[in-house]
Amino acid sequence: MAERDPRRRSAAREQEAAPLFSEGERMFYDQDHDTEYQKKGRRKGRKKHSGSDILYTVAIIIFALIFLVSGGMLLKRYLDDRQLESDMAELSSLIDDTAATGESDAAEDNSAKFARLLERNADFIGWISIEGTNLDYPVMQTGTDRTDYYLRRDFNGEYDNYGTPYLDEDCTLGADGQSSNLIIYGHNMKTGTVFGSLTGYKEASYYDEHPLIQFDTLYGDGSYEVFAAFPIGIDTASTEFPYNQSYYIDMDEQHFNDFISQVKSRSTVDSGITPVYGDQLLTLSTCEYSVGDGRFVVCARKVEG
Repeated sequence: MAERDPRRRSAAREQEAAPLFSEGERMFYDQDHDTEYQKKGRRKGRKKHSGSDILYTVAIIIFALIFLVSGGMLLKRYLDDRQLESDMAELSSLIDDTAATGESDAAEDNSAKFARLLERNADFIGWISIEGTNLDYPVMQTGTDRTDYYLRRDFNGEYDNYGTPYLDEDCTLGADGQSSNLIIYGHNMKTGTVFGSLTGYKEASYYDEHPLIQFDTLYGDGSYEVFAAFPIGIDTASTEFPYNQSYYIDMDEQHFNDFISQVKSRSTVDSGITPVYGDQLLTLSTCEYSVGDGRFVVCARKVEG
């Protein structure tokens, strides 16, 4: 029998060793377990990350960080508000409404009423509130050597972003008399705390629901009816109507009439009330964000009896 051609045997073996699938069809298939082929297959199968994938990942991380930071800030603000409520409730509990006996004058009666608050801080001069709102705070006053001292301090004089409402240092408040216009400053916190609720007077319905401000001092209780409320920019307040200057605090008749005319012409409240010279006024001032670096001012007059 003739020997088979060796070239034909070699071709047959090569045909038998050929993979069932071409590399392009099933590149992971390697029936011969060829190491080089496996490395090549793994290299080709590895997913490459494009620039858009990396940017997407970075964006996700950034948004996650923003979410965490924002959430942390909201949580802190919530906890700070709850702490403020707790602190104010504790201070309010120190007011002794039973101390007024009617046997002495109002100054002595209210000194007894607020005695425990005055013992805690000699800068305390009264308590301000608006029924049906969260405006319910002590009011402080310092001398001209500590202007705006309570802008960023709590009742105890320690640093606090919320601050404490305070009476203008140029205002006089005492047993022997007081300024014709008492100006009180307080922060407009975005959560509505401190004087944040005052901007509600932009709406007629809010005014209808909250027409009165209660301001009880060491020298007597006082109820004030709101007659005007308005926003004003700092530039305007500096050049056109500096509502908190001393000549609008201790006013002669001309300045009084000018003050009333200015605030009523700017007012968002149509109260129908026009104070007359000799009326005791109360002015509350806070920040106003809708006009940039602005203020929102609420004016009221004392109701007798």
